[in-house]
Amino acid sequence: MITFKNVNLRFNDLVVLENFNEEFEENKINCILGPSGCGKTTLLNLLCNIVNENSGQITKPEKVSYVFQEEALVPQKTARKNLELVLKSIYEDKVELKAVIDKFLKISNLEKAADLYPHEMSGGMRQRLALIRAFAYPSDVLLMDEPFKALDITLKDSIIKSFLNLYEENKRTVLFVTHDADEALLTGDFIYVYGNKPMYLQRKFEVSGERENRKIYDNNISQIKNEIYKETEKWHISTNNR
Repeated sequence: MITFKNVNLRFNDLVVLENFNEEFEENKINCILGPSGCGKTTLLNLLCNIVNENSGQITKPEKVSYVFQEEALVPQKTARKNLELVLKSIYEDKVELKAVIDKFLKISNLEKAADLYPHEMSGGMRQRLALIRAFAYPSDVLLMDEPFKALDITLKDSIIKSFLNLYEENKRTVLFVTHDADEALLTGDFIYVYGNKPMYLQRKFEVSGERENRKIYDNNISQIKNEIYKETEKWHISTNNR
């Protein structure tokens, strides 16, 4: 379980979190929506110690993997070598290391790209590689910071399917920051809608039903989407009242 208890964080005069309390569901995909600059990425950074809280208590597992907005691949290394770089300290036996890498390359349909360098791969291939690098690392928590932001609609749909396939094979607690309500509705078990600032929870939604059968136009999904949009309208009201 990931919990924030009375957490405070400020950068000079900017108060990001003030007595912030939250629990994120274990072994579920927790999607985080909020206006730009409200502190969504900061939550992820607190969980992987990029930044530290000023006060309060954060309970979190030790092993964390992170999928950034950019792929953050090493350009001088092939797809296989990019995976080896992350995993060689975990799997010291070379046969086991190769088996793990082969497994994830197969799941993501990247077997034929194993010996390609990032500049030789398409944007979708690089994004899948970034995903399997995070999943292959045996973490307890996977943090995702808008990893599908720069993809076109068709490619995004394909990469999201790859992500969900990886998740079903290797379940763990996921915190997925996104600006896209459809992404959250199609992937998430829970959706947290936050307001700005200091960051506060406006509303939490639970999305039921098998992910592979979800459609945005289904009645239950479209109802939640309408409720989410009601919450996001409050962001503009808050901004205009400053």
